Amino acid sequence: MKISHGQAFSNKMSVSFASLFWGFAAYAVFFAPWLKGRGFDSEEVAFILAIALVVRSIFGPIGALLADGFKYKKTPLVLMNLLTSLSAVALYFVDNYVSIFIVVMFYSIATAAVVPILEGLAIKGADKFGFDFGRTRLWGSVAFIISSYACGKAIDAFGLDAFITWLLMGAVASTIASFILPVLPANDQEDGENSEQAKPPKFDLTGAMMMIKHPIFITILVTVSFVHASHAVFYGFSAIHWASLGYSSELIGILWAIGVFAEVLLFIYSGRITSIFGPRRMLMLAAAAAILRWVILAFDPILPLVFFAQTLHGLTFGAVYLGSLNLISRSVPDNLISTAMAINLSLNTGVFMSVALVISGWLYADYANLTYWFGALLGFIALIMALGLKFIWNGEALNFSQKQKQKSTN
Repeated sequence: MKISHGQAFSNKMSVSFASLFWGFAAYAVFFAPWLKGRGFDSEEVAFILAIALVVRSIFGPIGALLADGFKYKKTPLVLMNLLTSLSAVALYFVDNYVSIFIVVMFYSIATAAVVPILEGLAIKGADKFGFDFGRTRLWGSVAFIISSYACGKAIDAFGLDAFITWLLMGAVASTIASFILPVLPANDQEDGENSEQAKPPKFDLTGAMMMIKHPIFITILVTVSFVHASHAVFYGFSAIHWASLGYSSELIGILWAIGVFAEVLLFIYSGRITSIFGPRRMLMLAAAAAILRWVILAFDPILPLVFFAQTLHGLTFGAVYLGSLNLISRSVPDNLISTAMAINLSLNTGVFMSVALVISGWLYADYANLTYWFGALLGFIALIMALGLKFIWNGEALNFSQKQKQKSTN
Protein backbone atom coordinates (compact mmCIF):
# COMPACT_ATOMS: atom_id res chain seq x y z
CA MET A 1 0.00 0.00 0.00
CA LYS A 2 1.47 3.32 -1.09
CA ILE A 3 1.79 5.97 1.63
CA SER A 4 0.90 9.54 0.66
CA HIS A 5 3.38 12.39 1.08
CA GLY A 6 1.25 13.80 3.89
CA GLN A 7 1.14 10.48 5.76
CA ALA A 8 4.90 10.01 5.33
CA PHE A 9 5.48 13.53 6.63
CA SER A 10 3.23 12.88 9.63
CA ASN A 11 4.88 9.51 10.38
CA LYS A 12 8.38 11.00 10.42
CA MET A 13 7.27 13.83 12.66
CA SER A 14 5.65 11.30 15.01
CA VAL A 15 8.95 9.43 15.30
CA SER A 16 10.77 12.67 16.08
CA PHE A 17 8.26 13.66 18.78
CA ALA A 18 8.34 10.17 20.32
CA SER A 19 12.13 10.01 20.53
CA LEU A 20 12.37 13.55 21.90
CA PHE A 21 9.82 13.05 24.68
CA TRP A 22 11.27 9.69 25.68
CA GLY A 23 14.23 11.53 27.17
CA PHE A 24 12.23 14.55 28.30
CA ALA A 25 10.05 12.26 30.45
CA ALA A 26 13.07 11.26 32.53
CA TYR A 27 14.10 14.88 32.96
CA ALA A 28 10.60 16.15 33.80
CA VAL A 29 9.70 13.45 36.33
CA PHE A 30 12.95 12.37 37.95
CA PHE A 31 15.51 15.17 37.62
CA ALA A 32 14.29 16.94 40.77
CA PRO A 33 14.33 13.71 42.85
CA TRP A 34 17.79 12.95 41.43
CA LEU A 35 19.00 16.35 42.64
CA LYS A 36 17.34 15.75 46.00
CA GLY A 37 19.11 12.40 46.19
CA ARG A 38 22.39 14.24 45.76
CA GLY A 39 21.68 16.00 49.06
CA PHE A 40 20.45 19.37 47.77
CA ASP A 41 17.64 21.17 49.63
CA SER A 42 14.36 22.42 48.14
CA GLU A 43 15.66 25.94 47.46
CA GLU A 44 18.73 24.57 45.63
CA VAL A 45 16.58 22.23 43.55
CA ALA A 46 14.17 25.05 42.67
CA PHE A 47 17.05 27.39 41.79
CA ILE A 48 18.73 25.05 39.33
CA LEU A 49 15.37 24.20 37.71
CA ALA A 50 14.48 27.88 37.45
CA ILE A 51 17.83 28.97 36.00
CA ALA A 52 17.62 26.14 33.47
CA LEU A 53 14.28 27.56 32.34
CA VAL A 54 15.72 31.08 32.14
CA VAL A 55 18.53 29.78 29.93
CA ARG A 56 15.97 28.06 27.70
CA SER A 57 13.88 31.22 27.50
CA ILE A 58 16.94 33.10 26.23
CA PHE A 59 18.40 30.53 23.87
CA GLY A 60 15.09 29.13 22.60
CA PRO A 61 14.19 32.15 20.43
CA ILE A 62 17.83 32.59 19.37
CA GLY A 63 18.13 28.96 18.29
CA ALA A 64 14.75 29.00 16.55
CA LEU A 65 15.54 32.24 14.73
CA LEU A 66 18.80 30.74 13.49
CA ALA A 67 16.98 27.54 12.50
CA ASP A 68 14.48 29.56 10.47
CA GLY A 69 17.44 30.61 8.34
CA PHE A 70 18.19 27.00 7.35
CA LYS A 71 16.54 25.49 4.31
CA TYR A 72 16.26 22.13 6.06
CA LYS A 73 15.40 21.98 9.75
CA LYS A 74 17.22 18.68 10.21
CA THR A 75 20.60 20.45 10.04
CA PRO A 76 20.23 22.53 13.24
CA LEU A 77 18.30 19.75 14.98
CA VAL A 78 21.03 17.17 14.42
CA LEU A 79 23.58 19.56 15.94
CA MET A 80 21.32 20.37 18.90
CA ASN A 81 20.61 16.72 19.63
CA LEU A 82 24.29 15.80 19.43
CA LEU A 83 25.02 18.48 22.04
CA THR A 84 22.17 17.13 24.16
CA SER A 85 23.73 13.65 24.03
CA LEU A 86 27.10 15.02 25.13
CA SER A 87 25.54 16.84 28.08
CA ALA A 88 23.72 13.65 29.16
CA VAL A 89 27.02 11.76 29.09
CA ALA A 90 28.63 14.52 31.18
CA LEU A 91 26.13 13.89 33.99
CA TYR A 92 27.90 10.59 34.68
CA PHE A 93 31.03 12.50 35.69
CA VAL A 94 29.73 15.34 37.90
CA ASP A 95 29.23 15.01 41.64
CA ASN A 96 28.79 18.48 43.17
CA TYR A 97 26.30 21.31 42.83
CA VAL A 98 28.47 23.62 40.71
CA SER A 99 29.48 20.99 38.17
CA ILE A 100 25.91 19.67 37.90
CA PHE A 101 24.69 23.24 37.46
CA ILE A 102 27.12 23.82 34.56
CA VAL A 103 26.13 20.60 32.78
CA VAL A 104 22.42 21.30 33.21
CA MET A 105 22.88 24.77 31.73
CA PHE A 106 24.66 23.21 28.75
CA TYR A 107 21.79 20.71 28.41
CA SER A 108 19.27 23.56 28.58
CA ILE A 109 21.04 25.51 25.83
CA ALA A 110 21.18 22.43 23.60
CA THR A 111 17.49 21.57 24.03
CA ALA A 112 16.06 25.11 24.16
CA ALA A 113 14.87 25.35 20.55
CA VAL A 114 14.24 21.69 19.69
CA VAL A 115 10.56 21.56 20.67
CA PRO A 116 9.49 24.81 18.94
CA ILE A 117 11.36 23.85 15.77
CA LEU A 118 9.66 20.45 15.62
CA GLU A 119 6.25 21.88 16.49
CA GLY A 120 6.58 24.65 13.94
CA LEU A 121 7.53 22.17 11.22
CA ALA A 122 4.65 19.85 12.16
CA ILE A 123 2.07 22.66 12.26
CA LYS A 124 2.99 23.93 8.82
CA GLY A 125 3.12 20.36 7.49
CA ALA A 126 -0.39 19.80 8.83
CA ASP A 127 -1.55 23.01 7.12
CA LYS A 128 -0.06 21.99 3.77
CA PHE A 129 -1.00 18.30 3.78
CA GLY A 130 -4.24 18.42 5.78
CA PHE A 131 -3.36 15.91 8.50
CA ASP A 132 -4.31 16.44 12.17
CA PHE A 133 -1.43 18.02 14.10
CA GLY A 134 -2.76 16.70 17.42
CA ARG A 135 -2.70 13.09 16.23
CA THR A 136 0.91 13.54 15.13
CA ARG A 137 2.03 15.31 18.29
CA LEU A 138 0.31 12.77 20.56
CA TRP A 139 3.07 10.20 19.89
CA GLY A 140 5.37 12.41 21.91
CA SER A 141 2.90 12.14 24.77
CA VAL A 142 2.56 8.37 24.30
CA ALA A 143 6.34 8.05 24.51
CA PHE A 144 6.29 10.22 27.64
CA ILE A 145 3.76 7.88 29.29
CA ILE A 146 5.73 4.72 28.54
CA SER A 147 9.05 6.32 29.38
CA SER A 148 7.97 7.84 32.71
CA TYR A 149 6.62 4.48 33.87
CA ALA A 150 9.60 2.45 32.61
CA CYS A 151 12.10 4.94 34.01
CA GLY A 152 10.38 4.72 37.39
CA LYS A 153 10.68 0.93 37.29
CA ALA A 154 14.36 1.22 36.37
CA ILE A 155 15.01 3.63 39.24
CA ASP A 156 13.27 1.33 41.73
CA ALA A 157 15.49 -1.51 40.49
CA PHE A 158 18.85 0.23 39.96
CA GLY A 159 18.69 3.52 41.86
CA LEU A 160 18.28 7.17 40.87
CA ASP A 161 21.32 7.19 38.57
CA ALA A 162 19.27 5.14 36.08
CA PHE A 163 17.72 8.52 35.27
CA ILE A 164 20.94 9.56 33.48
CA THR A 165 20.95 6.46 31.27
CA TRP A 166 17.32 7.12 30.38
CA LEU A 167 18.12 10.72 29.47
CA LEU A 168 20.98 9.59 27.24
CA MET A 169 18.81 6.99 25.50
CA GLY A 170 16.32 9.69 24.59
CA ALA A 171 19.00 12.08 23.34
CA VAL A 172 20.59 9.43 21.10
CA ALA A 173 17.20 8.35 19.73
CA SER A 174 16.30 11.98 19.03
CA THR A 175 19.59 12.48 17.19
CA ILE A 176 18.91 9.49 14.97
CA ALA A 177 15.35 10.69 14.30
CA SER A 178 16.70 14.09 13.23
CA PHE A 179 18.41 12.49 10.24
CA ILE A 180 15.07 11.30 8.83
CA LEU A 181 13.21 14.53 9.53
CA PRO A 182 10.89 15.40 6.60
CA VAL A 183 11.38 18.42 4.38
CA LEU A 184 8.56 20.96 4.35
CA PRO A 185 7.46 21.57 0.74
CA ALA A 186 7.63 25.24 -0.17
CA ASN A 187 4.90 27.22 -1.88
CA ASP A 188 7.52 28.29 -4.39
CA GLN A 189 8.42 25.00 -6.01
CA GLU A 190 7.47 26.16 -9.44
CA ASP A 191 10.59 27.61 -10.92
CA GLY A 192 13.42 30.05 -11.14
CA GLU A 193 13.00 33.69 -10.34
CA ASN A 194 9.75 33.52 -8.43
CA SER A 195 11.13 30.68 -6.36
CA GLU A 196 14.16 32.69 -5.39
CA GLN A 197 12.09 35.74 -4.53
CA ALA A 198 9.72 33.71 -2.39
CA LYS A 199 12.45 32.22 -0.22
CA PRO A 200 12.10 33.39 3.38
CA PRO A 201 14.81 35.76 4.58
CA LYS A 202 17.30 34.52 7.10
CA PHE A 203 17.08 35.75 10.66
CA ASP A 204 13.96 37.92 10.23
CA LEU A 205 14.50 40.20 13.23
CA THR A 206 11.96 42.73 11.95
CA GLY A 207 9.18 40.15 11.85
CA ALA A 208 10.13 38.86 15.29
CA MET A 209 10.00 42.40 16.72
CA MET A 210 6.56 42.91 15.20
CA MET A 211 5.34 39.85 17.08
CA ILE A 212 6.89 40.96 20.35
CA LYS A 213 5.23 44.38 20.06
CA HIS A 214 1.75 43.15 19.12
CA PRO A 215 -0.39 43.81 22.25
CA ILE A 216 -3.03 41.15 21.63
CA PHE A 217 -0.44 38.50 20.76
CA ILE A 218 1.48 39.21 23.96
CA THR A 219 -1.71 39.33 26.06
CA ILE A 220 -2.66 35.88 24.83
CA LEU A 221 0.81 34.52 25.52
CA VAL A 222 0.82 36.01 29.03
CA THR A 223 -2.53 34.34 29.71
CA VAL A 224 -1.08 31.06 28.48
CA SER A 225 2.01 31.65 30.61
CA PHE A 226 0.02 31.97 33.82
CA VAL A 227 -1.67 28.61 33.17
CA HIS A 228 1.69 26.96 32.47
CA ALA A 229 3.34 28.65 35.47
CA SER A 230 0.62 27.27 37.73
CA HIS A 231 2.26 23.86 37.13
CA ALA A 232 5.54 24.98 38.78
CA VAL A 233 4.79 23.38 42.14
CA PHE A 234 3.82 20.15 40.41
CA TYR A 235 6.80 20.03 38.06
CA GLY A 236 9.29 20.92 40.74
CA PHE A 237 8.06 19.06 43.80
CA SER A 238 5.28 16.55 43.08
CA ALA A 239 7.70 13.62 42.74
CA ILE A 240 9.63 14.73 45.83
CA HIS A 241 6.44 15.18 47.87
CA TRP A 242 4.90 11.89 46.76
CA ALA A 243 8.14 10.10 47.62
CA SER A 244 7.99 11.65 51.10
CA LEU A 245 4.50 10.14 51.45
CA GLY A 246 5.92 6.71 50.67
CA TYR A 247 4.93 6.46 47.00
CA SER A 248 7.31 4.27 44.99
CA SER A 249 9.08 5.60 41.90
CA GLU A 250 6.90 3.25 39.85
CA LEU A 251 3.70 4.76 41.30
CA ILE A 252 5.04 8.29 40.76
CA GLY A 253 5.76 7.40 37.14
CA ILE A 254 2.22 6.03 36.79
CA LEU A 255 0.72 9.23 38.23
CA TRP A 256 2.64 11.31 35.72
CA ALA A 257 1.67 8.91 32.96
CA ILE A 258 -2.03 9.22 33.85
CA GLY A 259 -1.80 12.97 33.32
CA VAL A 260 -0.12 12.63 29.95
CA PHE A 261 -2.59 9.89 28.93
CA ALA A 262 -5.40 12.41 29.48
CA GLU A 263 -3.42 14.80 27.30
CA VAL A 264 -3.20 12.12 24.58
CA LEU A 265 -6.98 11.66 24.61
CA LEU A 266 -7.38 15.38 24.04
CA PHE A 267 -4.88 15.29 21.17
CA ILE A 268 -6.74 12.43 19.49
CA TYR A 269 -9.79 14.65 19.13
CA SER A 270 -7.83 17.91 18.89
CA GLY A 271 -9.21 18.99 15.52
CA ARG A 272 -12.83 18.59 16.57
CA ILE A 273 -12.29 20.11 20.02
CA THR A 274 -10.41 23.13 18.69
CA SER A 275 -13.11 23.84 16.09
CA ILE A 276 -15.87 23.58 18.72
CA PHE A 277 -14.34 25.68 21.49
CA GLY A 278 -11.88 27.96 19.70
CA PRO A 279 -8.65 29.18 21.32
CA ARG A 280 -10.20 31.65 23.77
CA ARG A 281 -12.61 29.17 25.35
CA MET A 282 -9.85 26.58 25.51
CA LEU A 283 -7.75 29.01 27.55
CA MET A 284 -10.70 29.55 29.91
CA LEU A 285 -11.23 25.81 30.26
CA ALA A 286 -7.54 25.21 31.01
CA ALA A 287 -7.41 27.95 33.65
CA ALA A 288 -10.55 26.71 35.42
CA ALA A 289 -9.21 23.14 35.42
CA ALA A 290 -5.91 24.38 36.86
CA ILE A 291 -7.69 25.96 39.83
CA LEU A 292 -9.56 22.73 40.55
CA ARG A 293 -6.50 20.51 40.09
CA TRP A 294 -4.18 22.41 42.42
CA VAL A 295 -6.83 22.90 45.10
CA ILE A 296 -7.37 19.13 45.20
CA LEU A 297 -3.65 18.38 45.51
CA ALA A 298 -3.23 21.04 48.21
CA PHE A 299 -5.23 18.81 50.58
CA ASP A 300 -3.05 15.69 50.10
CA PRO A 301 -6.17 13.66 49.23
CA ILE A 302 -6.59 9.91 49.06
CA LEU A 303 -4.98 8.20 46.08
CA PRO A 304 -8.15 7.98 43.90
CA LEU A 305 -8.51 11.78 44.10
CA VAL A 306 -4.84 12.18 43.21
CA PHE A 307 -5.51 10.10 40.10
CA PHE A 308 -8.52 12.28 39.29
CA ALA A 309 -6.46 15.45 39.71
CA GLN A 310 -3.90 14.01 37.31
CA THR A 311 -6.54 13.41 34.64
CA LEU A 312 -7.11 17.18 34.65
CA HIS A 313 -3.68 17.53 33.05
CA GLY A 314 -5.46 16.89 29.77
CA LEU A 315 -7.03 20.32 30.25
CA THR A 316 -4.44 22.24 32.30
CA PHE A 317 -1.77 21.45 29.72
CA GLY A 318 -3.48 20.02 26.66
CA ALA A 319 -6.22 22.63 26.23
CA VAL A 320 -3.94 25.64 26.68
CA TYR A 321 -1.32 24.03 24.45
CA LEU A 322 -3.74 23.46 21.58
CA GLY A 323 -5.30 26.89 22.05
CA SER A 324 -1.99 28.72 21.81
CA LEU A 325 -0.79 26.65 18.84
CA ASN A 326 -4.05 27.30 17.03
CA LEU A 327 -3.46 31.03 17.31
CA ILE A 328 0.16 30.81 16.18
CA SER A 329 -0.57 28.58 13.19
CA ARG A 330 -3.24 30.99 11.91
CA SER A 331 -1.33 34.21 12.40
CA VAL A 332 2.36 33.61 11.73
CA PRO A 333 4.02 33.23 8.29
CA ASP A 334 6.15 30.18 7.47
CA ASN A 335 9.45 32.01 7.78
CA LEU A 336 8.70 33.01 11.39
CA ILE A 337 6.92 29.93 12.68
CA SER A 338 9.85 28.48 14.65
CA THR A 339 10.62 31.91 16.08
CA ALA A 340 6.98 32.41 17.13
CA MET A 341 6.88 28.98 18.73
CA ALA A 342 10.09 29.74 20.61
CA ILE A 343 8.78 33.11 21.85
CA ASN A 344 5.67 31.32 23.09
CA LEU A 345 7.70 28.58 24.77
CA SER A 346 10.25 31.03 26.12
CA LEU A 347 7.62 33.14 27.81
CA ASN A 348 5.34 30.48 29.27
CA THR A 349 7.83 27.76 30.24
CA GLY A 350 10.82 30.07 30.61
CA VAL A 351 10.31 33.46 32.20
CA PHE A 352 7.03 32.79 34.01
CA MET A 353 7.81 29.21 34.96
CA SER A 354 11.29 30.02 36.30
CA VAL A 355 9.94 32.76 38.58
CA ALA A 356 7.12 30.48 39.73
CA LEU A 357 9.62 27.69 40.45
CA VAL A 358 11.78 29.92 42.65
CA ILE A 359 8.71 31.08 44.61
CA SER A 360 7.51 27.48 44.84
CA GLY A 361 10.87 26.42 46.26
CA TRP A 362 10.64 29.04 49.01
CA LEU A 363 7.05 28.08 49.81
CA TYR A 364 7.55 24.30 49.64
CA ALA A 365 10.36 24.41 52.21
CA ASP A 366 7.85 25.73 54.77
CA TYR A 367 4.43 24.62 53.58
CA ALA A 368 4.95 21.40 51.58
CA ASN A 369 1.75 20.43 49.72
CA LEU A 370 -0.03 23.66 50.72
CA THR A 371 2.19 25.34 48.11
CA TYR A 372 -0.34 24.12 45.54
CA TRP A 373 -2.53 27.05 46.62
CA PHE A 374 0.05 29.24 44.88
CA GLY A 375 -0.61 27.29 41.68
CA ALA A 376 -4.35 27.77 42.14
CA LEU A 377 -3.81 31.53 42.48
CA LEU A 378 -1.92 31.62 39.16
CA GLY A 379 -4.73 29.64 37.56
CA PHE A 380 -7.25 32.18 38.86
CA ILE A 381 -5.26 35.08 37.34
CA ALA A 382 -5.16 33.20 34.03
CA LEU A 383 -8.93 32.68 34.13
CA ILE A 384 -9.57 36.40 34.64
CA MET A 385 -7.24 37.26 31.74
CA ALA A 386 -8.81 34.62 29.49
CA LEU A 387 -12.25 36.07 30.18
CA GLY A 388 -10.88 39.54 29.44
CA LEU A 389 -9.61 38.44 26.02
CA LYS A 390 -13.21 38.41 24.84
CA PHE A 391 -13.25 42.21 25.03
CA ILE A 392 -9.97 42.88 23.19
CA TRP A 393 -9.78 40.11 20.57
CA ASN A 394 -12.40 38.92 18.12
CA GLY A 395 -10.59 35.69 17.28
CA GLU A 396 -9.40 36.81 13.84
CA ALA A 397 -5.84 36.27 12.60
CA LEU A 398 -3.33 38.89 13.68
CA ASN A 399 -0.93 40.86 11.47
CA PHE A 400 2.81 40.71 12.04
CA SER A 401 4.28 42.40 8.98
CA GLN A 402 5.04 46.05 8.43
CA LYS A 403 3.42 45.94 4.99
CA GLN A 404 0.19 44.66 6.46
CA LYS A 405 0.29 47.37 9.10
CA GLN A 406 0.78 50.06 6.47
CA LYS A 407 -2.06 48.73 4.34
CA SER A 408 -4.42 48.70 7.27
CA THR A 409 -3.68 52.36 8.01
CA ASN A 410 -4.14 53.59 4.42
